[in-house]
Amino acid sequence: MREAASGLLSKTALEKMESGETGWRKLTGDILFQRMGILPDYFEMVASGDEMERWRLREDICLLVPDRVGEAKERIMQYRRKYPKREALEEQFLCKVELFLLWKDREAKEGTGELLAGEELLSMAEAAVSCTVPDGWLNERRTLLLAPSELEAILLVGAGQFACGRMEEAWEVQSFVWNYPEKRQWKKRMAVQIKPQAALLGMELALREEDSRKAFEFAREALELLRGNACHCYLLPLLEQMGRISGEGFSEGDWLYLRGADEFRDIFKRIYHMSGYPENRVWQGISVENTREAGITLKMLRKFAGKPLDKAVFDDDGIIVTRRQLEKIESGAHKPSYTNYQRLVHRYGKHGGWMIPMLETDSIEVLELRQEISSQIGFCQWDKVEAGMERLRQKVDIAYPRVRQELLFFEAIILLERKGELEKSLELLQKALHVTVPEWEGKDAKWWVFQREEIIIASNILDIYREMGKLAEAKEWCEAICFSMEQQKDRTNIMHTGYAILMEVLDNYLGELRLYEEAIDVSKKAVSNYLKQPRIGTLGRAYYRIAWNTYEAASGSAQQDKRLQKQWREAFQASEGIAAFVRDNYLMRHLKDKREKYLF
Repeated sequence: MREAASGLLSKTALEKMESGETGWRKLTGDILFQRMGILPDYFEMVASGDEMERWRLREDICLLVPDRVGEAKERIMQYRRKYPKREALEEQFLCKVELFLLWKDREAKEGTGELLAGEELLSMAEAAVSCTVPDGWLNERRTLLLAPSELEAILLVGAGQFACGRMEEAWEVQSFVWNYPEKRQWKKRMAVQIKPQAALLGMELALREEDSRKAFEFAREALELLRGNACHCYLLPLLEQMGRISGEGFSEGDWLYLRGADEFRDIFKRIYHMSGYPENRVWQGISVENTREAGITLKMLRKFAGKPLDKAVFDDDGIIVTRRQLEKIESGAHKPSYTNYQRLVHRYGKHGGWMIPMLETDSIEVLELRQEISSQIGFCQWDKVEAGMERLRQKVDIAYPRVRQELLFFEAIILLERKGELEKSLELLQKALHVTVPEWEGKDAKWWVFQREEIIIASNILDIYREMGKLAEAKEWCEAICFSMEQQKDRTNIMHTGYAILMEVLDNYLGELRLYEEAIDVSKKAVSNYLKQPRIGTLGRAYYRIAWNTYEAASGSAQQDKRLQKQWREAFQASEGIAAFVRDNYLMRHLKDKREKYLF
């Protein structure tokens, strides 16, 4: 652990964290996990309001860099003024985005004789790396533990060497980063966070040496990694770079592959344009879709428990915090200690720590298996689901509440989707939900802090009530889940994991009520939220819902038909493109059957 914490935590801070005396900041915790080859999104966390606001400001910068240079520079200056005390990882982030802007400026001035010297770019890149990585890192690279964001800084060193004409050194750096995930035995879901960036540098170097075959191999491996993980990080720059590949020695299959890449480039350009999303942006090393802000969490749980402020500040052991302190915590102005956070959530009837493994297990293998089963459910691969569940039962302890909840949920979904048994499935889902959610008779369910599995389970309960025709019950569940999720995105404007399931169910519910315009609006907001995330596996289905609802809204009116026809055609074509990109075979078959209806 000490090696993994090098450059991030002091010895004292690490000892306090290891002893359980303190928690850690979100940014540091995620990078620690990544350095050890573990994906932080297997866990749900809470963070302070300050941490979440810093993430939001960094994300605003990411959406501006590299194309909106003036605005990006102003936001970077604002960040530096607002947070003079910064973590090393924050400083590294700022150094990287400033360097990206200088590269953009260099490209704009190419051929004018005003190019920024390559040596200056290289010096800045080396400074960015040194924020968290010790000097002499290239000589010690066999023992270094690094996260994708740190490897990205190292790639900028390679780019600086390239700008200086030091090709051999640039190739050495590129090869180190390109091969790092495999040498550390990272899963593909981790490797996708750095391989596309490494491919871009490798392609640039190869094309400079007129080695189109090598450039093509980098591009194909990176693109397939992105597709296999339904990820669009640095996708468009990669596709545009592929458009520069030409020369001899390519097979017909290779040329077909490159033409397919051109088609994906055009599709994503249209999608980004339709949604007002930047074609080019940089990405942070962490995501917050699995993170909740501590103050909002405590406020919601207190309201759910029905406790006024002056009754919520003590437990059986006495005073936890003063009323004034709790007010500051709930507003995000003050961060609770690890111990006080634990005492408060227990006071409100919720259990779970600062960092909560979804299945209460230390086994990453189990967490990966759970992820695999969830994906197979999404693609209706029921034989694989049942085989995966059998393997899961052999690896977990049923005594753990979240394990019990997970297995009950999987069983309920099989009953629902494979056998159509609504009543039995509903009974199991309600039982699964209340493994971790207190009975809420006499309480306002909308104030419960729905976590990932709870959102998914509750959304399925909503959908079963809809299928049963019990729309009043469906409405109650819909309002509660949506309100809870809206409250939780207060500081980041990012919806939590589980949102995609809710959006699909909500669309079905609104369609049942023939509220097509509302359904279209909901799905457009969902598209916007999906694009903010690295993974876009559910984006194609959201576009299909837009096409379906727009078509239904136009039915029976020739005037509306003309006005809306362009909208449903564009949405349907976007759905086709995304389904092909992520290889969603289930959706592709469905769209093929519906193509004549929507496009002819």
